[in-house]
Amino acid sequence: MFTLEHVAITTTGEKFAETIAFYRNVFGLKLVRETPDFVFLSDGQGGRIEVQAYGEPALPHPSHLAFGVPLDQFDALVETLRATGVRVDEPRTMSSGDRLCYFDDPAGNRAQIVARVAPLPL
Repeated sequence: MFTLEHVAITTTGEKFAETIAFYRNVFGLKLVRETPDFVFLSDGQGGRIEVQAYGEPALPHPSHLAFGVPLDQFDALVETLRATGVRVDEPRTMSSGDRLCYFDDPAGNRAQIVARVAPLPL
């Protein structure tokens, strides 16, 4: 069986440390491997992001990273994102009841938080 090992995003050298700190501080990701040009961040449950300091292009809309959040924590996380100063779109509630909100990380990568009424199947 194959698994998704990680997803990579890029940043410029000057935004490298800020982007890593953003994902560590906002989402609690842990640094699991580090080199001068890239790091791997983990959620501790098998989800990993590689942040590469190789420059452009950043991950543009509609491509995006998506972070799952419990419904009862969604609004608080939107406020946490806003407090970091990154661009945050207005949250939306889908016809399914799922809630989502897009934002741009410090490097300009497009990302999303999503709170699902019913989790996606494994």
